[in-house]
Amino acid sequence: MLMLWLGFALGCAAVDWFAVARADKRLEYIFKPATMLVVILAAGLALPHAPNSWFARYFLFGLVAFLAGHIAYIIALNPTAPPLEALWLALSIALVGAWLMRQLWRALRASKQNSLRAPVVVYGIAISVMLWSAWATLYRADWSAPQRACVIVGATLFFISDAMLAWNRFVKPFAAAKLAVIITYHLGQIALALTLMV
Repeated sequence: MLMLWLGFALGCAAVDWFAVARADKRLEYIFKPATMLVVILAAGLALPHAPNSWFARYFLFGLVAFLAGHIAYIIALNPTAPPLEALWLALSIALVGAWLMRQLWRALRASKQNSLRAPVVVYGIAISVMLWSAWATLYRADWSAPQRACVIVGATLFFISDAMLAWNRFVKPFAAAKLAVIITYHLGQIALALTLMV
């Protein structure tokens, strides 16, 4: 039943991607929120049976707003301190995040949008910590292999979606950016929802 709902979410997402590609605002306004509503419903149906109840309690909060969402994911993924073995992952992600923040910082300064630099840095730190928290589940014994795969794929796609959105808006616009952003965002959220079901 839950997989059926996720299949329905993928169907809604596909229609939304088609609408974005065709610049059909009417369809986009219907199917963009519809996709997330179905994902939320599927996740909600999974909550009573979720093996990681602490993750389940926080999952829906992650869909409310992007920054609040990243913070909620960080809390949910870290019921205890991250394992020391995951520190090398933190360094790798920090290097990628720092490079991205540097490009955004320069672009914002060049376009005289200095007031946005601090919020962008805060957001960048939050999303990087969220991504690291997901990858750190590789070293958490209470996560099964399918759960780890879902949360890592979901968080990585979420990170990529936000990175492309920021790059397109502040650094250099690129073709099909809107479509690429919404596809990676939807697939990321669906993968995160699957974490509750596997």
